[in-house]
Amino acid sequence: MDNSIHDLSLYNIFYLVCQNGSFSKTANILGKTQPSISYSIKKLEEHLNVKLFERGNTLILTTEGEQLLPYVERALNNLKNGEIKINELVNLKKGQISIGIPSHVGVFLLTNIIKKFNSIYPNIKIKVVCASTKELFRVFRMNEIDLVIDSSPLEENISEYIITKIATEKCAFACNEINAELLNKKMSLEELNEYNLIVPLKTSSSTKKLMEIYNKKNIYFNPLYEVSTSDMIADMVERNIGIGFLFEKTIDKYQHLKKIDIDCILPSFDIYMIYRDYLLSNAVLEFIKFVNKNNNK
Repeated sequence: MDNSIHDLSLYNIFYLVCQNGSFSKTANILGKTQPSISYSIKKLEEHLNVKLFERGNTLILTTEGEQLLPYVERALNNLKNGEIKINELVNLKKGQISIGIPSHVGVFLLTNIIKKFNSIYPNIKIKVVCASTKELFRVFRMNEIDLVIDSSPLEENISEYIITKIATEKCAFACNEINAELLNKKMSLEELNEYNLIVPLKTSSSTKKLMEIYNKKNIYFNPLYEVSTSDMIADMVERNIGIGFLFEKTIDKYQHLKKIDIDCILPSFDIYMIYRDYLLSNAVLEFIKFVNKNNNK
C-alpha cells in the first residue's frame, strides 16, 4: 500500500455502511445502487489490502475494520468541523475587522455604527484604533488596519485607495445647560470671546476652519484651552470650565451640554471611509457595504 490518501468518498461509504449495517440502506441514503456500494468497499479493501467486512446475512466488521473505524470517524468529523468553520467565515458568523479613526469622529459616529452592525453580526470581532490621521495612515500602509474613517480635508496621499463619503457633520459651540445667558439668545463670535473657549488643537481641521471664520470677521481668536480629544472637551464643558467647540452629534451625547445659537455659519465636515480594493475579508466587505447603506451621506 502506498502512503497517499485514497479516495475519501470510499472512507465515507465505509463509515456509513458501519453506521447502517447494510449496503442497501447506505445505497438508499446516498442515492446509489447496492452493487455500487459493494464495489466501493471492495476498492477500499484492495487499496488497504485487508478485508473490512465478513459478508453474510449480516455485515460484521473484521478486526481490521474495527481498527480502522475510529480513525475514519475522527477524520470525517474533523473534515465536518473544518467545513463548519469555513461556512461560518463565509456566512459572517465569525471574522475580524480593524478600523482606524480619529477620536473626535469615533466618539459620535463609530459607536453607533458598531452597535447596529453588531446586532446583525454579533460574533464578528471589531478592533478600533484611535490616533491622529498621520499615524492612522502609517499603520494603514503597513496593513495593520483594514480601513480608515476620517473627516475632510484628507491631507494624506489617498490616490491609491477607494474613498466613499458616508456622512456630513456640523460643528457647534456648546455650554453647560446651567448657563441660561448663553442659551436664551443668538450669540456673536465677539460675545463668545468673553468666555473661556475650549477647542481642538490648532493643527486640527475643525479649529483651522474656525480660525478662518474669525479671520474673515477680523475677530481675534484666542481660545484659553486647546484639547486633543472631543471627550475631554465635552467633559470640561460639563464641568462648566468653558465653552466647547464640537461636532453637534458629540454635543447630543452629553446630557448637560446644550448647543449655543450663533449668528454665523460654522464649519461642517464630510466624513469618508477609506479602504483598498484588494485583500479584504468577507467581514470587511460586509462592513463597508453596511456603512454605505446605513449612513446618511
